[in-house]
Amino acid sequence: MPSTRTRHARRIVPVVLVLVAVALVTVSIRAQDRVGEGTARAADAQVAAQEAARRVTQPVRDLVGWFGDLRVARVERDRLAAENAVLRADLARLEARGQDAEELRGLLGYVRSPDFPRVEDYAPRAARIVARSPSLTSSTVVVDAGSAVGVQVGDPVLAGVSEAADVGGAALVGRVEAVTERTATVALLSNATVAVGAAVAGRRGADGILQPSAADPGVLVLGFVPRSSVVRQGDRVVTSGFIDPTSGLGSAYPRGLPIGVVSEARQSDTDTYKSVLVVPWVELGSFANVVVLTRAGAAP
Repeated sequence: MPSTRTRHARRIVPVVLVLVAVALVTVSIRAQDRVGEGTARAADAQVAAQEAARRVTQPVRDLVGWFGDLRVARVERDRLAAENAVLRADLARLEARGQDAEELRGLLGYVRSPDFPRVEDYAPRAARIVARSPSLTSSTVVVDAGSAVGVQVGDPVLAGVSEAADVGGAALVGRVEAVTERTATVALLSNATVAVGAAVAGRRGADGILQPSAADPGVLVLGFVPRSSVVRQGDRVVTSGFIDPTSGLGSAYPRGLPIGVVSEARQSDTDTYKSVLVVPWVELGSFANVVVLTRAGAAP
């Protein structure tokens, strides 16, 4: 039969085992808590390190992105500039064609109108400007028609005028001063060497010599007009086409070619003649097409 000590031992052992188990569980839980806290601290540290790295590298990323955006913007700028250049070229061509159409329409209307000189005396030769002189005092243009089509030195040259001007479609711009087989050099009315016998249309005795103004290349001066002649602003000026009955010599220009319109008439009490300022119908630096009035029989 077991002794009392043995019985006590049997009772204590389970209790001890339970206590040991509880202690082990407690230790395990605490260890896990410590591991969890360590892991959380490590995770927090990692997040903090990542945020710090992001903040440090953000300027670099921004700089790289800025350069990338700049490269894209430059490519887009170059593309738009190329498109703009093409559009401007197309617009310039359209404007040039519009100018050509208007000038040619005026020239054709003039050739067909009653204002054109007698067919038996002159033949029209169409030509296009191929070069211009940069000088204002020696204003010349080169046209693509020469002796091969009958153009001669001294031939009058006209350019188209808008229909709104109501002058028949064309007006005098100069005369031929030199000729090659394929081209001709035209001295414009603004050239200092050009002098044209001209008259104020509808004003008896109001004729004189038309020359360029020294002060304004865009204005002509009709000089040697008798002071007794009545001239008004807005009067039209045309070639006089005079002929000297004594010598038989005459103007190089047929009578009645439109030139311009009177802007002002000047005279003083002591002047024998008055000076009449004339604005040409054609802006002498802008036309691109002309008609040369060649003499009948000059063409090969």
